[in-house]
Amino acid sequence: MNVLITGVSSGLGKEVLSLRNRSFAVYGVSRNPLTPHVFSYDSIDTLPNPEVLILNAAIGDQGVDFRAFDADGFKEIMDVNLMQPLTYFSTLYRSGKLTNLKQLLIIGSRFSSLPYIQSQEASALPGYGYCISKASLALFVQVLRKESFPFSVNLVHPGVMNTVMGSPEGIHAGDMAQKLQSKILDDSFLHEFNGIYALPTDEIIPF
Repeated sequence: MNVLITGVSSGLGKEVLSLRNRSFAVYGVSRNPLTPHVFSYDSIDTLPNPEVLILNAAIGDQGVDFRAFDADGFKEIMDVNLMQPLTYFSTLYRSGKLTNLKQLLIIGSRFSSLPYIQSQEASALPGYGYCISKASLALFVQVLRKESFPFSVNLVHPGVMNTVMGSPEGIHAGDMAQKLQSKILDDSFLHEFNGIYALPTDEIIPF
């Protein structure tokens, strides 16, 4: 099974790439490829045709305080978390690279859920850029499904991990990478879930 994942410089993406073997041929995409089996964003022609595409790359911000709103920082987060995955998916599709695609997985967050955001105090929210970009991905999934592509489309919340964007007390990213691999291999994501799939608990968070 050929798997293509973006954002492999650290965190979940790096851990998924490390699981590469004969039955799970993972290829990573990075703007700065430094390791084997990693391609730059512009090397479309040399990419294998994936059966699974994981749009994973993301950055974040901290704190909800509109008095300190940083327009440039907000634009960067929206670009990396929303525009780049949509653009890259579109580029792959237009280039004929997705003819074998069976599963499209977009790594979102519990903050992709509007009901979840509404249930939280402002002090518990990560920031305007992160919340708005991740919530936008939930809307993208729902609209994309309207086009009836021959592959499934799901949004996955990997949990709070022990990464730079997560928490030192979070779940080990390697554990979530292994569980994601297991769910991919057993075809769990061929089904389109009516919400955000919470990987640590196998629960569905409402969009």
